[in-house]
Amino acid sequence: MDGFLDESDWGKTEVASNFTQIQPQTGNKAYFITEVKSLYTASSLYFGIVCYDTIGRNNVKAPDLKRDFNFQNHDLVGITIDGFNDERNGITVFANPYGAQRDYLSFDDTYFDVDWNGLWKVRTTRTDDYWVAEFEIPWKTLRYKLSDSQTPVFGINFQRVQRTSNERSAWSFYPRSVGFNRMEHAGKMSGFIPPEPMTNIQVNPYTLFSDNPDGATEFKAGGEVKWVITPNLVLDATVNTDFAQADVDQLVNNTTRFSVLFPEKRQFFLENSSLFGVGISGDGGISGNVALIPFFSRRIGLDANSRPIPIAYGGRAVHRSNKRNFGAMFLQQKGSSNGANQKYFVGRYSENIGKNNRIGAIVTGVTGKATDATTALNSRFDYTTAIDGFFRLNPQHSINAMISLTGDKAGNNMGWAGYVQYEYKSDRINAWLASTWISDKFDPKSGFISRRNIIATMPGVELSLREKWLPFKRVVRDYEPGIFAEIYHEASTGNILEQKIAISPLSFNFIKGGKMGVSYSYNYQRIAEDFSPVGLAIGMGTYTYNNYEIYYSSDGSRKISYDISYQTGGYFNGKLHTLDVSLAYSPKPYISLGASIGANDFEKVGIMEEDKSVNLFSFDSRFAVNPRLQFTFLYQRNTLDKSNLYNARLSWEYKPLSFVYLVFNSREYGLLERTNEQNTIVKVSFLKQL
Repeated sequence: MDGFLDESDWGKTEVASNFTQIQPQTGNKAYFITEVKSLYTASSLYFGIVCYDTIGRNNVKAPDLKRDFNFQNHDLVGITIDGFNDERNGITVFANPYGAQRDYLSFDDTYFDVDWNGLWKVRTTRTDDYWVAEFEIPWKTLRYKLSDSQTPVFGINFQRVQRTSNERSAWSFYPRSVGFNRMEHAGKMSGFIPPEPMTNIQVNPYTLFSDNPDGATEFKAGGEVKWVITPNLVLDATVNTDFAQADVDQLVNNTTRFSVLFPEKRQFFLENSSLFGVGISGDGGISGNVALIPFFSRRIGLDANSRPIPIAYGGRAVHRSNKRNFGAMFLQQKGSSNGANQKYFVGRYSENIGKNNRIGAIVTGVTGKATDATTALNSRFDYTTAIDGFFRLNPQHSINAMISLTGDKAGNNMGWAGYVQYEYKSDRINAWLASTWISDKFDPKSGFISRRNIIATMPGVELSLREKWLPFKRVVRDYEPGIFAEIYHEASTGNILEQKIAISPLSFNFIKGGKMGVSYSYNYQRIAEDFSPVGLAIGMGTYTYNNYEIYYSSDGSRKISYDISYQTGGYFNGKLHTLDVSLAYSPKPYISLGASIGANDFEKVGIMEEDKSVNLFSFDSRFAVNPRLQFTFLYQRNTLDKSNLYNARLSWEYKPLSFVYLVFNSREYGLLERTNEQNTIVKVSFLKQL
């Protein structure tokens, strides 16, 4: 494994080529030639992929060597494999020209475990005429079943992105309106004999030393075990779980009335998150700004201020097949006060119906000591249940729906929530109509909602015009105008709480990468109680105002790239001007630097009609010897509370998925009384596959 295909066996293999453009000229023969060869042994499946490109070895696009790098900014080549050949499940691996890895699991090209890290290797080489990626994927990393009566067949596809021209091509063509992981469009691979699935156990212990904020030095040991009992059934166990290597949460200034959803970053919970993480995240689009998630793993092992609560032990079992998927998870927190010793359980079942449909259910439970309204510690049990379904009526039309119930063992505080989403998606049009409702008493103790007591209605349409529809075809890849609305009613009264109508008359994506656009929104807000975003007291009342935005993003694959967004207009009874600027500098893949500022200027806002400026500054850097030895640094300063955040991390992957980490964290905050929290961590983990 060296990135050179000079071994004699590579010369004996057939070549898969004839890639087809997905974009920019959908259906045309790929301009840049890609050749794929494959080999196998008793232990692994190998692919040698040659990406011809006369741009020269020093001009390929690879801004950084981060694991799970940004797909949009790199030259890359990737493989997706459907080991069950059911045209639904896929394991996908990518590599950039410098050997950085990206991988994930997918189901129906709809649900993704994007932070799954599989046990596989890639090595690359570069010349002035082509670059080569040599992949080794152990059979034990793949999931497949063998039949005595049938010759083994895998679904498979290969994808290439040549970033300078923004050409995306695939060996087996798929429509531009769907993704690389719609396995019904994949090709087939046969003529190989994989080993019978066998004992497959991964043991991953760790040791850790830390210097805690109170000055005490701590030694800690624990780990995880993964047992692939069958190709369909995987069991995970964890003891004294530690997440020291996880990225820290970055500071944000929330100018809305509603809770911010911080993403999960801890590897144990990220794996199989697509099975347990049903719901909507409120990140725009069809979901609007409403989050409704029955089970959200960040409720486990973290307090309200994102400080760790120790996890004593836990386990997870997951079964996946072409007929059904189901799983269960249990975790026990340590501690004895304020609910710290709570137990969490989640069970999930999903039945595949036909070729593209699914119906499922999820149930969660939280039990242990918890503080009630009288501040007494009582033993209690809170549950959340939900039934959900996804139905692809045909390649263009789909429906996604869920209904959920929460309550406790005493039968109190029962609440309902749910959503229905219809979407039409083709190469030219993406249109949707969605409705979400959350009752006042709906409270998923192990989930997340951004707001309650609402009924939200969200229609929208977005066009994608390209090729003959466009002027400036040498510069503009597509033109995507759109209009959408969000209408919120109070569930208990039916009164209108909020309306937003947004129009994007100008929205362009460029051939070389980057985009620009202009948008306008009309806003109506009825505030039923006072609230204070970033320290500004907003009084009850009705407010109507308009907002305008202009944005531009440069080609993110260039050595110097930037994003600029400026929003201006009304903000309740005053005005708000927001400037977001980020700058990235990557002189070589081994060095990447970034800086950003989020500046908010308020004019005559709130009860006191205050003028106020709130700024958030960030600086981050990454220095890499190779994809396996990297140092990262993050600094943030928030002028709202004069807080400073530092995170420095040295990571060495000394063998696949075995790491040494050296981490330093520091956070200083508080206006009147300053608090400074610091700790230094050394963690060593070791992965052994049996």
